[in-house]
Amino acid sequence: MIEDIIETARAADFDFRKSANPSDPLRNLFEEWVPYYRLKYAVAKTLQPTSVLEIGVRFGYSAVAFLAAAPAARFVGIDLNAESFGGHVDPFQWAKQITSIYDAQFIVADTQQMERLPGGVYDLIHVNGQQDGFGTFHDLRKAIAQARWVLLDGYFWTRENHTNANDFLMKYKDVLEYVLAIPGYAGELLLRVKDDYVGSNGAAATGPVESAQLTQFYDSSYYLTDCGGYREFRQSGGQQVEDPRLLSLLMLTRLGQGGPVLDLGCGRGELAFQLAANGIPVTAIDYSPTAIEIAKGCFDEASAAAREKATFICGDATDLQLPTRFAVAIAGDLIEHLAPEELERLYASVADLLMPNGVFVIHTAPNVWRYTRSYPRRRREVRRLGGDMPAEPRTRYELLMHINEQSPTQLRRALRRYFPHVLVWVGTPRNPADHLTRRFSIGELAGASSIYALASHARIDAGEAAVALTSRPLPQGEHAKFRIALVECPDTVE
Repeated sequence: MIEDIIETARAADFDFRKSANPSDPLRNLFEEWVPYYRLKYAVAKTLQPTSVLEIGVRFGYSAVAFLAAAPAARFVGIDLNAESFGGHVDPFQWAKQITSIYDAQFIVADTQQMERLPGGVYDLIHVNGQQDGFGTFHDLRKAIAQARWVLLDGYFWTRENHTNANDFLMKYKDVLEYVLAIPGYAGELLLRVKDDYVGSNGAAATGPVESAQLTQFYDSSYYLTDCGGYREFRQSGGQQVEDPRLLSLLMLTRLGQGGPVLDLGCGRGELAFQLAANGIPVTAIDYSPTAIEIAKGCFDEASAAAREKATFICGDATDLQLPTRFAVAIAGDLIEHLAPEELERLYASVADLLMPNGVFVIHTAPNVWRYTRSYPRRRREVRRLGGDMPAEPRTRYELLMHINEQSPTQLRRALRRYFPHVLVWVGTPRNPADHLTRRFSIGELAGASSIYALASHARIDAGEAAVALTSRPLPQGEHAKFRIALVECPDTVE
């Protein structure tokens, strides 16, 4: 493939200058652009697309290159028709004129505001590289859902473009067959998208209205290769909890004094296993059949007593009809996956299912302030020092599944509609109690990765929560039950 493209470019006599606008303010660069557009011609000549979509048309020089190489192709061009990012106001008149003999149409629009690109699936989508890093990432994300081939222009044009293109490749590597990088005037990056991803439902959606639209994505690949704590799970089979996030939630269940626990969105089942193995009745709910299957697998080698303590339900956590009342309800990294209306239903259900002194334990990440306030500030600081950070801090699964990211104030406000007593704080799973014991600065509040919350019909003591999150020292005299001795000390080791 790459040899064919390079050889075609070398042998081609295509010269975009024959149709270039003589009033183009960059006409002084025309001569050095000849091999640049000849390479685009060679890509289309090699691929022979029957349909092409171009994001960022300008005067239509790339459009002519593609159509000259594949004259029977249907062409759609989108441009913001503005001065920003290398554009020029109203370039379409020239683009329309030089492509009039082809099947070409043009749309004035901002792709940054689109959930999907116009039309269906294309053989080739060309993404113009003259934009900021976030725009590059956004357009690539949309393009791979609707194209067999994606050609990114300007891969080597700026460090910002290069950084964000590489960040995109890292996050979406599993849906790409292969990638070809072609150096040149600005650098071209050619992506071959896997056939089963092209046109897939929800592959590039920016925010489904209901979480039910995401069910298909909660598969074994997500739980075992991306969802937080997956490495530890694969080592222990779910029978040990080493992930700090899960440990912090497990420690907060101490507030329930051993009463029955409702595990909402139980995922792989690590918490359910630990609770049941320690004699605490637990009802674990998840709407993903894959999650329930994995969670039940944690108990394959468990004792009969532990298995009897655990009940699994594959169903909707926002529509609970249960006969039991619970001392603790846990929503660990669940609420950011629920639409606002669903979240209201969840809170109402939990409020009905808690015992009078029961407590609702919540952990959610990210703290949206971290992504909207802290991350941009850190990115600007890094750029001032000569470095660069990706414009999009979220992972691929976060972009797809986090349809309702929370801030501390937003979470507190919503919980208070259903619970008279609410305690919300921020922190990190490795240091979850710090904010409970001292006042945080605005920068610390915005920079914290996680949000914790407790909600109840009874008074909540922040000090008790801090104690629950702190490892308990051995009682006086307990240390005497341990003996440390040097058993062996070899002189040499291999």
